Amino acid sequence: MSSAAAGKTQSESKGSRPDKQDTGWRLLKLRDLRWLWIGQAISQIGEGLNKVALLYLVYNLTNSTLMTTVIGVLQTVPPLILGPVLGVYIDRFPKKWLMMGADTCRAGLALIIPLLYAANALTLPRVYIVVFLMAVVATVFGPALSSTVPLIVERAQLTAANALVATTAMIGMLVGPAVSGLGIATVGMQVVLYVSSGTFVLSVLSLSRLHLKQSSPQEAKNRKGGGFLKDLKEGLRFVFVKHRTVAGFILASLCYSLASSAFVFLLPVFAEKVLHVGAMMLGWLWSAYGAGMVAVSIMLACSQQLRAGTRLLLITGAMVMGGVASFVLAGTAQPILSIVLVALIGAGLASFTPIVWGMLQEMAPEKLRGRIFSIFNTGAMSASMIGMVAFGWTTDRLGPQISLFGMAAVFWLTAAASLALWKFADLSQVKSGADQQGQRVAC
Repeated sequence: MSSAAAGKTQSESKGSRPDKQDTGWRLLKLRDLRWLWIGQAISQIGEGLNKVALLYLVYNLTNSTLMTTVIGVLQTVPPLILGPVLGVYIDRFPKKWLMMGADTCRAGLALIIPLLYAANALTLPRVYIVVFLMAVVATVFGPALSSTVPLIVERAQLTAANALVATTAMIGMLVGPAVSGLGIATVGMQVVLYVSSGTFVLSVLSLSRLHLKQSSPQEAKNRKGGGFLKDLKEGLRFVFVKHRTVAGFILASLCYSLASSAFVFLLPVFAEKVLHVGAMMLGWLWSAYGAGMVAVSIMLACSQQLRAGTRLLLITGAMVMGGVASFVLAGTAQPILSIVLVALIGAGLASFTPIVWGMLQEMAPEKLRGRIFSIFNTGAMSASMIGMVAFGWTTDRLGPQISLFGMAAVFWLTAAASLALWKFADLSQVKSGADQQGQRVAC
């Protein structure tokens, strides 16, 4: 390479990265993060379109609530069974191509159902097969995404970048279902699924613009050199034997997931049986929950990364606040106060994932991130299922107030786990932000 070309490449490389002090929306000056964010936002909207359309389809085919809930089960099974297994292969291949492949598969799978419907060949088992395959693909996409963020931003920007990426899930949650419902009512379920497929294609095009750093030939050889069982054991050994701090974070995430997913499903029951209000008030509660999550995500995205211990104390405080809000919510029937308390719970829950992901990204070697995040996601999904079943049973048998008391206890247990990590965990590998004071900067 000529010196002029080398100088040009070096200049482009420097220009492609934001200043280390940049946070929030300023991070989108980084070309790769900008395209990743755009692709993920489009993909999340597609998931929202797809989820509502599939639930509507199955209910109309069967007129059975039980058959409709099978959709949720099929979406949960792959991460539980295949998560750690797929993590081995996620670490062996380039993350960009894994994400592009996953969304290409989702685009194709989303097309199958409306095409079968048009051909009068759509049956319930075929719908279930498509849902299961889409869940398998999503099991690959999540850990690949978590492993990609550290390849784009500086270590001191991981919390902000994760919070920024987390806003795409909220965009999908707010836009996708609303557009899907409107589309089903006006143009039909088939058109909604065609549009969903198109969103995944747009996501693939956005991801294709990424220029992630390439591993050296030796590093690539090392990643692919071991046998499957050896690589699987290496990931499990790293988490549960060599670096038990990572296992501690996974344990904290188990506590967090027990209540966080169940709370969302409890809101309609609380609105009906405790507040005795209708759909409009339930909509306000949903909006308050989302607003609390968005506010904290933006705050984290717009803040300089704190010291490791301070981040754990922030999670502890957020979980204590969420527990208090859940406890008070169980004893109130006042709509306005309920809206405020639900917003506080949303704010507390939104603080956990961006911070924990950032710390895991710092602690995990690049070659093991896929396995570590697959194990993390498997544990979180298992706890979510247990929490939804346990709190659903408690709500039916003992009432929503008892469930809210139980959720408060789980939030406080998560706070205790975070406090124990702050007190006893080895955080020597989490070095980013150690010399920063966490000052706020403009977004």
